[in-house]
Amino acid sequence: MNRATSLYLDLVRFLAAVLVLLTHLAYARYSGGMLLGLRTYGNDAVMIFFVLSGFVIAHVAATRDRDIRRYFVNRLARIHSVAIPAIVLTVVLDQAGRLINPGAYAGFWYQDSQPLLRILTALTFTNELWFISWRLFTNGPYWSVGYEFWYYALFAVLWYLRGPLRVGLMLGIALLIGPKILMLFPIWMAGVWVYHRQQGTTPGPVLGWSLFLGSFAGYLAFRLTGTRDLLLQWSYQQWGHEFVEGSLRWSNEFLSSYLLGALVIANFTGFHAISASLAPWLERHAKRIQTWAGYTFSIYLFHYPLLQFLAATGLFSPTSPLAVAAMGLLTLFLCRFLGDFTEKRKDVAKRLLLRAFRMSDKAAISPAIR
Repeated sequence: MNRATSLYLDLVRFLAAVLVLLTHLAYARYSGGMLLGLRTYGNDAVMIFFVLSGFVIAHVAATRDRDIRRYFVNRLARIHSVAIPAIVLTVVLDQAGRLINPGAYAGFWYQDSQPLLRILTALTFTNELWFISWRLFTNGPYWSVGYEFWYYALFAVLWYLRGPLRVGLMLGIALLIGPKILMLFPIWMAGVWVYHRQQGTTPGPVLGWSLFLGSFAGYLAFRLTGTRDLLLQWSYQQWGHEFVEGSLRWSNEFLSSYLLGALVIANFTGFHAISASLAPWLERHAKRIQTWAGYTFSIYLFHYPLLQFLAATGLFSPTSPLAVAAMGLLTLFLCRFLGDFTEKRKDVAKRLLLRAFRMSDKAAISPAIR
């Protein structure tokens, strides 16, 4: 992966995280309806994340994580450095917000039945198995971590293992996680395909520009023609509204997701072919891009409980554009501040995980010695 491509992917990652924040800021309780047109863009941003995640994981597996243990240590350190603080932050902010303004939490966005089970499933990434969906109180975006973790696991089995063990573990994981998570796995794996495709022959500049600009044109057509709504309505007709929305839950837009995944593939492939042309611009903004890209996971997992808490304080009028902008920017910078103690400290989590692995090795060896 050349530097320009790396910078571009960092930029895409940050912009996708901001888009997720904006889709939630668009709720009428936060912005009075003035941003309502952004509400349906959340799934689009997550599909970008899925393809991007598959791409990055393929890269680190091929270049750095040479064995399955190192792979899982690095992946768990990455996830836990933000996921555990996100769980704690969500609980603390939700309880504080409810003390200030209980009415602000009286809606679908706050679910607190069986709280210990919600926390346990979040910690173990089992919050989205089969047709269940345990929302982490206000933290709706946490759902995708319950997908992403299992995609890491499936990829590890495919990449590092061979023979009957690989087949057996693949089947075992598939049976454990169920169809809902598996439905979007091809989109994640598309990122893996793009990465390995880029290691071969690079398309020429004409095809590269066609793919790059064509992906934006295709997305514009997808939105302007109402294709998302048409595909969703078709899904309702085929399988029923209750099954699509209630059982498939976050995979309900899977038909649109496949189309979006194809557009992201075209975009990444096209950019790689023309990266030299855009490298000077990216290089001029490299430091800023890399800095903000380093906080994308924190932005993604921290923003919703922060938005809800800030709204509960009553300090930000949802009818004032200035107040709405202030709440959005404050949320963004609070995520960055918290990221300095979480996402930027993933090496601490990595050292703890390595220590745990060493202790387990010693515990396994000791009985054999005795």
